Amino acid sequence: MRSVFVVVSGVVAGLTLVPLPSVAQDQIVAQVLTAVCLPYVNRGQSFEKAIRAARDLDFRRPVADRAPLEDWASEVELISRDGVWRVRLDEGSVEHEGVQAYRVTCSISSRRASGRSLANLGRRAFRNEDYWARGPENLWRWDRRHSRPDEYSLFVEVADRPGGVAAMVVTGAYF
Repeated sequence: MRSVFVVVSGVVAGLTLVPLPSVAQDQIVAQVLTAVCLPYVNRGQSFEKAIRAARDLDFRRPVADRAPLEDWASEVELISRDGVWRVRLDEGSVEHEGVQAYRVTCSISSRRASGRSLANLGRRAFRNEDYWARGPENLWRWDRRHSRPDEYSLFVEVADRPGGVAAMVVTGAYF
């Protein structure tokens, strides 16, 4: 639990030291990362609690999505009150390097944020090299350093999705 606090504190500190014009946009991403994505992917909060945390940040299900969530739902997409930001929570079993794993993802995207701007946020948020490693092959990916790589992995990646919408995806895999 202490490591989650240190990671979340580092992300908040990294994202609050930004130039004034982009503060509003950066604060939304910082709040979603620290209140929803990192605790959810670290398994510090359940799927339902992550949804509740996103709702506390004024995220709601899209207007066209009126069907009630199933009792065993494993994915949900939430949209900000102004319609600009989207948060997607997803969990389920996958095969990872020949081993069955449980994968949890939380993604943040916006039609107004480019991959470059999300990557800049990521660089500021995950710059502490004691906790995060960045590979030379992908400058938009940060892997969480920890002592049990055979039990789980956690990484953050910024990717451009089809349709030109970039997303910051936080993923945890538990073996």
